[in-house]
Amino acid sequence: MLNTLKPPPSSSSSGDETMLIRNSTRFDVERKENGSLRIEMACPAIPELLPSTLTALEALGVEIEQCVVSCFDDFAMQASCLQDDKKREMTRGSTEEIEQTLLRSAGYGAGRLI
Repeated sequence: MLNTLKPPPSSSSSGDETMLIRNSTRFDVERKENGSLRIEMACPAIPELLPSTLTALEALGVEIEQCVVSCFDDFAMQASCLQDDKKREMTRGSTEEIEQTLLRSAGYGAGRLI
């Protein structure tokens, strides 16, 4: 998931070279037909982001079934999850509340990307 960016003309590198940059910050939550959740998030890595994310999901009754996490340069997570039925009723099945909670756990103020 990398985009290529050509260096500006004033750069000291030759015009044929390219730099790789990562895609922008994103938080996606999708509820599948069987009720399971697919969660994808990518953002700058900050200290304690993984434990904060796991705590936020646990508070919403979301149980991770399978997950891939990368914390090398940026933070990226892809997870397949289930949500406790009682907690799902509290969120009225909405993925928006889960997404907003993940935004807050990653340090984005009122749950909005700036």
